Amino acid sequence: MPPAAACRFSVLSIPPGPGRLSMPILPACPAAPWVGECGPADDPVAAGSRVGGPGTRPAAKATREVPVFPTSVSTPPSRAEAGAHGHAGDGPPLVWALVDRLLGSANQTRGVVAALGAPSVEVALDYAREWPWDRLRKRVRLTAGSQARVLAGDPGPRLVVSCGRRAGAAARGIRMALLARDGVAPRLVHIQDPRTGHADFDVIAVPGHDRAVDRLRQRPNVMVVLGAPHALTPARLAAEAALWREDMAALPHPRIAVLVGGDSGRRRLDATVAAALARQAGGLAARAGGSLLVTTSRRTRPDAVAALRGGLDGVPHVVHAWAPGGAANPYLGFLGLADAVVVSGDSMSMLTEATTTGRAVYVFSPPGWARGPHARYHAALVDAGAARRLDDATPWTAWAATAVNPATEIAAAARALLDADGAVV
Repeated sequence: MPPAAACRFSVLSIPPGPGRLSMPILPACPAAPWVGECGPADDPVAAGSRVGGPGTRPAAKATREVPVFPTSVSTPPSRAEAGAHGHAGDGPPLVWALVDRLLGSANQTRGVVAALGAPSVEVALDYAREWPWDRLRKRVRLTAGSQARVLAGDPGPRLVVSCGRRAGAAARGIRMALLARDGVAPRLVHIQDPRTGHADFDVIAVPGHDRAVDRLRQRPNVMVVLGAPHALTPARLAAEAALWREDMAALPHPRIAVLVGGDSGRRRLDATVAAALARQAGGLAARAGGSLLVTTSRRTRPDAVAALRGGLDGVPHVVHAWAPGGAANPYLGFLGLADAVVVSGDSMSMLTEATTTGRAVYVFSPPGWARGPHARYHAALVDAGAARRLDDATPWTAWAATAVNPATEIAAAARALLDADGAVV
């Protein structure tokens, strides 16, 4: 890699004309123009030269993951046409919420932005195909449409909130693009470990069960939280429950919602595991004299759905099997109607959201099934009084789970950044 002084972020000027505009090409480094390398001395944020930003931040490592924007795009659409939505408040949005097709990550971003309560807008991200060599070189590429949405935002935001590896890389590239365009770089708040470029973020909120939490907590810009932020509230669950109450009226109380995820990494939620879930949840409902409200997700395998259906004979229940473009999803309605909730332990987001009910929450995780971060999170929820473990002999008792939602805590850190910059929230 060349010395830091040799690397520069440049703007490619395209002659004016229909469908053409000037945009940043990230980065322009003579030795490795497409790898995403640049020395910390040339990073305007790492060097402490952020316009309007107080103080300095630690220098970043030399190699960082940044989006590579295409070199030509069509004329940027208006903010409304670009799919930016959810603008809260009057005037231009102070906050951009970066959301992609990973629903769990998008919901975490939305939760923090909702808790912040500042004027905001969602910016949809679409990524170009990620080839194996892109990952090796820590390269994330946005599609032309995504870049158009970013450059359509005028003025730029004071704060960008993101979640997940690729959205974090996009946030860093967006900051560089807006700095080149406007002379002002927005603050960055990120949820989860961005994997690289840590020093570029003002705040990184990392769950305590993260594999690298011991190393990450040494960084001055990292805060460790319990669980995954979300936007659910008891009021929203009550409203959703009202939409499904009539359809579920015939099912006896107590009603136990069963939230089913799916395969996660090497962890398989196959027919065998699903049969165990049906047996344990069905046994709990039988001991309670109640019923089950079962809903699956995009990740649930067809053989697991079949095993669930076949394992619930003799227990009053309803099963909603997720399907693309299918009927309305009762997930929130079932949570609102539930007297207790059983959640498959593969989904940390569903586990956290289930605690919003304030009712009993049970983690389904057969011995040896959950390891690493999942096992640590299950233990943390139990220790916090937010969940209990489910097994074949779990007795039915009515108890109140401690609600878990770090969105407020993360939003407070984001608000402090805006206050320091003189932005009114």
